[in-house]
Amino acid sequence: KHPSMSGLRTDIEYVDSKIKIPSCSAPIEIALPARVRPWGRVNLQLRCQKGQGWFLALPVRILVYGEYVLTTKFLQAGTKIAPADLRVIEGDLSALPDDLIRSSGEAIGRQVLRPIQAGSYVSLNNLKEPAVIRVGDRVRVQVIGVGFQATGEGVAQTAGSVNEIIKVRLPDGQVLQGKISAPGAVEINIE
Repeated sequence: KHPSMSGLRTDIEYVDSKIKIPSCSAPIEIALPARVRPWGRVNLQLRCQKGQGWFLALPVRILVYGEYVLTTKFLQAGTKIAPADLRVIEGDLSALPDDLIRSSGEAIGRQVLRPIQAGSYVSLNNLKEPAVIRVGDRVRVQVIGVGFQATGEGVAQTAGSVNEIIKVRLPDGQVLQGKISAPGAVEINIE
C-alpha cells in the first residue's frame, strides 16, 4: 500500500528464516520504517498489543518490479537522446537509484552529461534539458526590482536551459546574471 509502490509488482524475501514470530491473539500490527521508499532490505516492525504483548523487528528484502530504461548503445557526453538510443525492460527496481528513468519519454530530447555505457540504466542526474539559449542569442530580458519591472533586450553571454542561470549583456554594456524562464527569455532579479 506504500505510495512509492503504486502500480508495481512486489515480492518479499525473508532475510533470516530462523526468526520465529510469536503467536498473538489479535491481528499483528505491521509498520514500515519511516523512509521515503522502503525498497531493498528493511526491518518490518511487528507488534502484538494483546496478552503480554511483544515487539519484533523482522528483517526482510522488499523487491519491487517495474519498467525502466536502458541504453542500446554507448552515449557520449553531450549526445541528445533519440528513441533508438533506448529500450525499456522490466526488472527489480529495488537495487537501482531513486532518480532512475522509468519511461523513455522522460529521456528523449535531453542531453547526456557524462558518458553512459551500452546496456546501462539511465538516471535523471546524468541528463539535462537541451540548451534553449545559446551564446550570442538575442534574448528578452525582464528586470525585476523592489517596486519596479522593466523589459528589454540583451545578448546571451553563456548558454543554458530553462531554470539555469546565464550571463546577459545589456545594451549599456553591463553584464548581469539571470535565470532562463522560457526559451529566449531571461529574468533578472535586482535587490
